[in-house]
Parts: sequence; structure tokens; C-alpha cells
Amino acid sequence: MDQQPPLGSRILERSVFSLDALPRDQQFEVWKDSINCVYSVDARRQDRKDGFSADLNSWCHKDMVMVQAKSQPQNFVRSSQMAGRDGLDHYNVQLFTSGHVAAEKGLGGDTISHGGLLLLDLAQPTEAQTSHFNSLHLFLPRRLLEDQLKNPDDHNLRFLSERDPLVRILHDQILALHRHVDVMSDEQIAVMQKTIVMMLAACMNDASGMGAQNTGFRQDLDKLVRARRYLRANMLSTELTARRAASDLGVSRSVLYQLFAQYGGVNQFVRDMRLRHALHLLSDPARRSSSIYDIALECGYATDASFIRAFRAKYDVTPGDVRAGYVPRSTKPQNDLLDHRYESWIHGLS
Repeated sequence: MDQQPPLGSRILERSVFSLDALPRDQQFEVWKDSINCVYSVDARRQDRKDGFSADLNSWCHKDMVMVQAKSQPQNFVRSSQMAGRDGLDHYNVQLFTSGHVAAEKGLGGDTISHGGLLLLDLAQPTEAQTSHFNSLHLFLPRRLLEDQLKNPDDHNLRFLSERDPLVRILHDQILALHRHVDVMSDEQIAVMQKTIVMMLAACMNDASGMGAQNTGFRQDLDKLVRARRYLRANMLSTELTARRAASDLGVSRSVLYQLFAQYGGVNQFVRDMRLRHALHLLSDPARRSSSIYDIALECGYATDASFIRAFRAKYDVTPGDVRAGYVPRSTKPQNDLLDHRYESWIHGLS
């Protein structure tokens, strides 16, 4: 009799983050520092004082991260400055099995209902509020969906209604993937990912409405999105300058500077992208043979000394520290009881 191959992924990673073991007066600040990898949060003073609960059960598979989150009422904000600093260019699909999330500037609604979905574009600013909740958050790189979408940048804070049968099916598929992922093979997980991406794209293309965005905002967003993509595509070129970018994009340098003022300027935006790329290269086992100087040159620095200074200023560690296995998170002291890997997984999606 033929033996069945063992079930389970060879590469799936899991992370469990919980505040339960921490002193009550430290819980909210630790949570705020950790979730700052994506969002800035705030909560009612009494909740912060009495102790704050937050539990994250996360997994990562190639270019997909899922986080099951349970926590208390709080405000979530993702500012333009945060988007510029961390460069996250993902869609975050959320569903709530209990509790709710609400947003004043939502598209297609202002709160989520059971069976519905909320879509966030991490390249754009976001503000929302939650009750006590149990939710799932699926993070997907934009590149997986972008080519299948009519308007890929029109869906931040998009509420997808449970009244749409395709949305309900997609909702249930995301739940099923999370429930069964531990016994699925890598090939099966990949099939589920492709199916979810295809259905999500269909739901987004069926959605309509630009909320309160006016024509001028829409035009500025289009210019900003094109400019960000251009800079990302050319960030390692030695010929990349603001003058060259403005010329290739067909805008004046003053317009380009205005678009990137929220990110600290064009040069700061490019510098941050190059340093994030350097962090990826330094952490890649396949690049162990590349010297610090080689990586500095590849990331647009003329000398390894200038590269090391810039890298230390951004991450508070040296490139050599990263090579030795240190993973930079925050300059604040960390608690060894907590598993922060979900943060690096989200930032590692490409």
C-alpha cells in the first residue's frame, strides 16, 4: 500500500506574542512599542492604567503573513510619516470574528459587520477605532495584486460588505486558511494564496466610490504613487537624482519636493529605501560572502564609513551587528519574554 506523504509545511514559521507575563503597569507601553512596526496606537487612560491585554498568534509563509489578534478598545493610526519611514507597501485584509472596527473616512461604509472585510493600503495614512476584538489580519505585498486591479490605489480603508456573496466566500476562505495552515503542505498553502489573491482582486474591482476624496487629492495621490514606484525601481542607480526623477516623471522639482515633504524629502525617502535594502542584504545568508563595502556600494554609498554612519543613525546598530545575527527593532529596551518575530516578518515581505 502506498504511504501518504506527511502533511505540514516545511517552511511555515509561527510566533506567539502575549502581554500576560508582564507587570500590569508595563503592558500598554510594551504593546504600543511592538505594534508601532505598523500602527501607532492609543487607548483610554483607565485601560492603560489597569493593565492592557494583547495576544497575537502569527504565522509567516513566503510572501504572506497572518496575525490573529485579540485585544482591547484602542485607536489605530498610520501616518504618512510612518509610511515614509518604514516603506511598507502591502495590503492588510482584516476580518473580525468578534468586536468591530470603525473609521470615519471609510470607503463603502464606516464599520465592519460579521462576514465582511476591511482593506487597508499600508502605503497610505489610516485612522480607525476598535472595540474589544478578536480579528485576523492578512498581509500581502502589493505586487501580488497590483496587476489584477483596475485602480490599485483606491482602496485604503475599503469596507467590503458581507452582503456581497464573493466577499462572504473570501471571508470564509481566509478563516479556513488560518484554521488549517498547520496541516497543509507548502504547495497547498500556495494554492490557497493564489485563490485568495484572485478573489480579493475581484472584490476590489467590484467595489466603487472614492469617499470624500476630491479630484485634486486623487491627482496628487496618482503623482505620489507613480513617484514612489519610480524611486523604488531606481533606488540603486548611481544616476538617481531629484532632477532626473522629476524629468522622467514629467513634473517639476518643486512638485516632487512637495509630494515627498511628508516623508522628510526626496533624498530622505531614497536614503531610507537604500538602508532597508541594505538591511535585507546583510540578513540574507546568500550574501554572506559580500563585504560591507560591497553592500555599501550597491546601496549607493561611496564609502563603507559613510554607509556605516547612516545605517547606525537609522537602526542604532552597525552593519556588522546585523551580520552577527542582531535584528534591529527599536531603540527601546526589549523584554526577552516576548516573541517579536511577527514584526520582522511583516517588514520582510517584498
